[in-house]
Amino acid sequence: MAQNAIPGRSGKFSQQRPLAATRKSSARRKSQGAAGRSIPAGIRTARMSEKARATNWAHLDPAIRPIAAQKDLARARHILKDLYVSHPPAQHVERQIEQLIRLPRRIRMPGLFLCGESGMGKTHVLRRIERRHPERDDATTKRHIRPVLYVQVPAGPDLRTLRRTVIDEANIPFLDHPSKPLLQSVLRRGLAAAGTELIALDEIHNIVHTEGKQRRWLLDWVRCLSNETQRPIVLAGTEEFESAILSDPQLSSRFPIVRLARWTEGPDLAAFLQGYERACPLRLASHLSDGPLMRALLDETEGLTDTIVRSLQAAALVAIREGTERIVPEYLSWWRDPPLLAYYEAGDAEQESLALARAWLKDERRGAPSPSAPAVRRFRNRASLRAEGGRCTGSL
Repeated sequence: MAQNAIPGRSGKFSQQRPLAATRKSSARRKSQGAAGRSIPAGIRTARMSEKARATNWAHLDPAIRPIAAQKDLARARHILKDLYVSHPPAQHVERQIEQLIRLPRRIRMPGLFLCGESGMGKTHVLRRIERRHPERDDATTKRHIRPVLYVQVPAGPDLRTLRRTVIDEANIPFLDHPSKPLLQSVLRRGLAAAGTELIALDEIHNIVHTEGKQRRWLLDWVRCLSNETQRPIVLAGTEEFESAILSDPQLSSRFPIVRLARWTEGPDLAAFLQGYERACPLRLASHLSDGPLMRALLDETEGLTDTIVRSLQAAALVAIREGTERIVPEYLSWWRDPPLLAYYEAGDAEQESLALARAWLKDERRGAPSPSAPAVRRFRNRASLRAEGGRCTGSL
């Protein structure tokens, strides 16, 4: 028998492999691992596909999928964050404001009045425009550039306080003589130096709460502010200010009214809900834009944007707590019964967010709040007054 031949498994003789080749083959098998030695290729592929499907959440935005893979507490904190969801009505307003920013300078600059109930997202739209045109430092001129000047009209304003508020927000250093009237030219020069392209006056309906000549002076100042600065102005407020716009021909021609109305069932609300679902790190699709769920949400929130978001946030937190990983109609009323924190920490906002998220996940209550339990089905946290025997009593 030749020295380089060994018996094969079939009983026949086969050529013996060199020792170096045998060592290489052994090393190759070790590098493949136990799975490569014991699991056929077809089974490995099937298991890999199953794992990929478990983490490939197609209903989520690609930027949110890594968050969905995190632990429950991290996902709950993300859900509690202030969220802006772009939708067709808001996009319509944004396009009109962007058009104003790009208009060439003229003596009579046009403007816009963004009208809507409290909680419909007016401030969110203005802040989004502000973020789209962020502040920056110009390396050439060494100036601080602020393209969009956002100002919140103070409560009960007079002409002096409103003018001071605008100048303070613009960071114009002209307070050396507080008793001296502030000139429009100072504001014009300061806005030109800051490269301001748009002035946004939020909570403009506070002007209506003033009386007599003061209200007239404030309205005239708002109109003249656009002329003096040659900048477009966007006003945002409730319907209280609409009558002031319509009663003044100069204001009504300069500030056309654009509304953010309450939501109704339709494609716009469907787009809004789809956007929220893509940004909410639940691991299963909730199909929020389906008819029954959309109608249940409108019935619970009465079509207010802020209430819709609060209802969806609470429902998503309950879905994580219960392990269902999807929003269902039974969860939509939980925003009216949030968990009670055992104590309030004096820490920063980060710790407060952590404590609130933990409270939602550790809430031991199960099921949905009974709609028949409170005296008033909606807004059960508000006091309702009813007359009994000639006196009024409060009930929650």
